[in-house]
Amino acid sequence: MGASAHATGGADPGARAPGNRRRARRHARTSRLWFVFFAPGLVAVLVGVGLIVGPLLGVFGRGHADQSALQAWNNGGSKALAGPPSAGNAANAGHTACGSTSPTDYALVSFSAPAQNHYTGVAGNGTWDLLSSRSMVHYQGTADPGQPGNSIIAFHREPNFEHIDQLNVGDTITVQDRACRTFQYKITNRWDLAPAKVTQLSQTSGYELTMITCDPWWQDYNRLVWRAQLVSSPASSSSGGGSSTPTPGVPSNPSF
Repeated sequence: MGASAHATGGADPGARAPGNRRRARRHARTSRLWFVFFAPGLVAVLVGVGLIVGPLLGVFGRGHADQSALQAWNNGGSKALAGPPSAGNAANAGHTACGSTSPTDYALVSFSAPAQNHYTGVAGNGTWDLLSSRSMVHYQGTADPGQPGNSIIAFHREPNFEHIDQLNVGDTITVQDRACRTFQYKITNRWDLAPAKVTQLSQTSGYELTMITCDPWWQDYNRLVWRAQLVSSPASSSSGGGSSTPTPGVPSNPSF
């Protein structure tokens, strides 16, 4: 029988089995090696994509919220008033003549420089947690516009304020509150500091505005800080009547 199988060209199944097993083992080892080398690379690629896409999605979301807030403010602001603005204070979210009816839309902030960019944004009102969804935030409890104390506003440079590093001493910042009152501040100091070196967030006895953002653009290495003094305000606001009282304490350094 064996001779007949050999004569007709047949193969012995038993003789093929060891070779098949060796090939199967080699294939398994190759597959394991491929997985060992490929899996970490795939994980690294996915992590890299997440590090890029995550912030981009955050910037896109903030940009959309910023544009919606600015459009709402412009559509419902002082241009729409038939007569003079009514009295009120900046924190009054229920009855507002300027801006939107959103309780987090706090004030319209405009920068005189760089002049070609016409930088303007609507600041929200809250803690620094609000910076995850809005590009500009007035720290709740610090001074209202035009009131004694230190009004503190932090903002992201991306997507709307890329060249704000060109804002210098002598330039001005204009703030319109929800009662349609406009306050102008003139920048007296500017600093570029490491986050741990920022000391400008405490309350003061003057009429001051402190703006803070990240430097450089798209990164969070340092802080650009501007201190500005009130130089122009409506006569009715100078006494501070109707304003919220600044809360004692120093806000933490915001993260961007």
